[in-house]
Parts: sequence; C-alpha cells; structure tokens
Amino acid sequence: MLTEFAGNLAHHLEFGHALEIVAKTVDSASKFHISLAAEKTVINPNADVGLRFSVYFRDHCIVRNSRINSEWGEEEIKDNQNALSNPIRPGEFFMVYILACEEKFHISINSRPFCTYRYRVPLQLLRALEIKDQIQVIKQIDHRTIFPNPWPAIHASDYFKAFSNDVPILFCPGHVIVITARCFDNKKGQFIIKFMDSDTKREELHFSVRFDQQTVVRNSLNKNFEFGPEERHGGFPFIFNQQFKLAIAFTDKEFLTALDGYNFCSYAYRTPNILQNPCGFQNHLH
Repeated sequence: MLTEFAGNLAHHLEFGHALEIVAKTVDSASKFHISLAAEKTVINPNADVGLRFSVYFRDHCIVRNSRINSEWGEEEIKDNQNALSNPIRPGEFFMVYILACEEKFHISINSRPFCTYRYRVPLQLLRALEIKDQIQVIKQIDHRTIFPNPWPAIHASDYFKAFSNDVPILFCPGHVIVITARCFDNKKGQFIIKFMDSDTKREELHFSVRFDQQTVVRNSLNKNFEFGPEERHGGFPFIFNQQFKLAIAFTDKEFLTALDGYNFCSYAYRTPNILQNPCGFQNHLH
C-alpha cells in the first residue's frame, strides 16, 4: 500500500526554520521525491520548486534540483558530506532533516550531515511540501523554528506515534487544519488525534475515534496530567475504507470540527490561554 503527502506549510520557510521528515519506502522502491515548492502540484503543476530532493536507489544517488519558470536547473549530485552517495535503504525508515540557513539548505540523513544546497528560489516563496513515489509510511513531518527562538520549546520525537506535525507558529482563532485519510477494516481499531502543549506536551485535545465502541471521545489532560470528563455526543460518522476529510478549527473559546463539510462537534477549551502554546498535532493508531 502506497501513500504520499501534499500539504501547505503553516508558515513559509524562513532562515532558522527546520523540517524533520521520517518515512519509509516499499521494499522494492526504485525512487522517491521530497519537494519544497511555491504551490502544491495538484493546484499548479508548473509551480516553482525551490528544492527537489530525489532519491534513486538503482543509481545509488540523491539528486537535488530546482524548477523556475517551468524549467529545471542544473542537477547537484556530488559534494556530499557523507561518504555514501545514498545512505537511505529501500524498506527502511529514514529521517531527512532540512535546515534553512542564511544562503542555503543544510541537509542531514539519519542524523548525519549529507549535503548543502544553495537557494535558487527565495525562501519566503516556498509554502508547500510534497513527499511522493513509492512511499509506504510517513510518520513525521515537523516544521520547527531553530533560530532565533526554538519553537516548539521542546523538540522531541515520539517513535510510538503514527504521525506528528509540529508547526512553527502559534495557532490563532480562524486557523483550520484539514486531515484527509482512510480507515481500513479493523473492527477493534481506533485512531487518536492529539493537540499538545509545546512546553509540557500535555494533551489539550484528545480526539479518539473508536471503532469497537462506535464512538468519538473528546477529552483533555489537566495540570495534574489526569483526564477529565469525556464528551461523546455527535454520533459516529466514520466508515471503513471510505476516505474522509476532517477539519479542526480554532476559535476564541473552542475547537470546532467538521467531517466531509458537515458540522460534527465542538469542544470547549479546558485550559486558560490555550492558544499560547499548542504546537501541532499527533496521530496514534491502535
């Protein structure tokens, strides 16, 4: 089963931003691509691409390039800081870390420096990220600030999560996150979406979809890291093997959720000034 990611960054790239990507290809993969672009290709197939990071397993190389005004530039393959031309192996998890510095990207693979790539497109124009071609699992796409002030305050990796997505900005009323996914047939299965406090990693929203109980539970952890009373109203609109689009909006006082364009439920904030700290969401599967 193949997957891919195509999303808009919560904030365009800037000096001091970093992207941490954890994923795995299928065992027989021949290639995959990570692209930082001005727009998603589904919106504009000819959008400028500031960095295309292309891994070719059969050729044992990683190619870096940019596309400007619909034309690809000169490929960069050599000048690797790692002795291996391609340290990524098919069917194994890898971590690609992309740090935006003053004049170029600094890229590491599996926590080891790999290469740099001088900017050909201004950073502020890069607003979309795509990961595609023969990818089996994507576990982490964290967009963080390293300089001048780290955000979130704690840069942590939870290897038990199914998916993590930190963002480098504070959420504000009017912000909306849209998640598109599909649930496969597991009558005892569940998935959990968590919004975390950046300082304590406390769950400000615990959104648990439970197929065995045919219910969606909403809850939060208090200051003692104990769950409060559950909220379960709203029915159970999730169907196996059917793609859904879940929207979660932030207001002054509550989360609002909608499924496939229809209102699902609201959930009042239980922590004062909650929007000062949430840094992103995590998804756990069971």
